[in-house]
Amino acid sequence: MERLYAYNGALAVLGISLGLNALPSLAAGERSIPLLLIAVGSSGMTIGAVYESLSTDPVEFEISAGAFLALIAAACLSLIGTLLELIITP
Repeated sequence: MERLYAYNGALAVLGISLGLNALPSLAAGERSIPLLLIAVGSSGMTIGAVYESLSTDPVEFEISAGAFLALIAAACLSLIGTLLELIITP
């Protein structure tokens, strides 16, 4: 697997998990600057990851192994935490 796609996939997962965290509050009618910033930021992160995947040459992409693994771990933990919060919260 190309590291570029895994890297951008992890960024997209982080963006989606942030958005999923704010979505229930926004759907309930709560409006605040932090919620709106999270919604805009998570959308931008996800769209940016998709754009980078489509516009960057995978051969030219370079990232250190430590940074790559840290981002993958962060994406996994963020997704697990978001899913647990959505499942457990009444």
